[in-house]
Amino acid sequence: MQNQHVQTNSAPQDVGVCKKTATPAVSVIIPTYNRADLLVTTLDSVAAQTFKDYEIVVVDDGSDDGTRELIESREQKIRYIWQENQGVAEARNHALRVSHAGFVAFLDSDDIWKPDFLERTVARLREHPEEDLVFTDFVSIDADGKVLRGHRKIPHTGDITTWLFDSSFIHTSSVVAKSKVLRDAGGFDGRLTHNEDYDLWLRLSLRYRFGLVPEPLCLRRYHYNSLSRKGCSANILLRKAELLQRFYEYGGGKEKILPEPAQKRLAKVYYTAAKTFFREGDPYKACQIFRESMRYDRTRFKTWIWYALAGVRRMV
Repeated sequence: MQNQHVQTNSAPQDVGVCKKTATPAVSVIIPTYNRADLLVTTLDSVAAQTFKDYEIVVVDDGSDDGTRELIESREQKIRYIWQENQGVAEARNHALRVSHAGFVAFLDSDDIWKPDFLERTVARLREHPEEDLVFTDFVSIDADGKVLRGHRKIPHTGDITTWLFDSSFIHTSSVVAKSKVLRDAGGFDGRLTHNEDYDLWLRLSLRYRFGLVPEPLCLRRYHYNSLSRKGCSANILLRKAELLQRFYEYGGGKEKILPEPAQKRLAKVYYTAAKTFFREGDPYKACQIFRESMRYDRTRFKTWIWYALAGVRRMV
């Protein structure tokens, strides 16, 4: 069955709604922006799920690449929503406002689930009612589907604030959560263009327990337009450091994270941002951020070395 065509205009649109007679157990939320070529495989992976009690909510964040036509051509039942471009955080929030399922699963439009992803995660949530969010392990693949090797972040479960502050080990496409806890937290921060997911997981970790399905049931695709590829610029790294600083200083982090590991983490993320500014040719900004790093840890010898190099570069 094809979705009904409705002409696009500048206002948010809920288009091609295909509803089941009863509220589904899971709303699968897929934000997308100009990724029609990648979205096909993502939607195929949802269609292949062994767990079938779900709805698909695709929020098109202002695409102009034929995404609407792709959705209309699909045999799947898809709730398609178009909005003017506002970023991935607001796209997910839009879907949260219109979905009514008890659980929400997030799937980025360039990622893939293995067939038993929903079956395993929903079962975990139902068998462990004390857990409010469940995530799976994941692997990264290239455009040809080849698994990429590299540093693997170790996941943690339960009361994870300290571990999560130290390392962002949760990939958004591997998450299934109780809808209520997401809405109570206010959803994603629409002001953030990167790390909006990390911000939400940190906030949720202060109040809720996290569960893990330890198998890699999610595949994260790296490609030409991947946000993960774009997340290593100096400015984005600086925004991440500032996010962590706000969470620790003002967002409740101090109540759960000991000073020493918190300061070590903040010194490290500011150091990484500063070094990237230096490598991108901005020694003035690098010096400023190196000083911020040293505010949290003045004993890191390599920070002083890089600070001195940036200082010399400023005078050239």
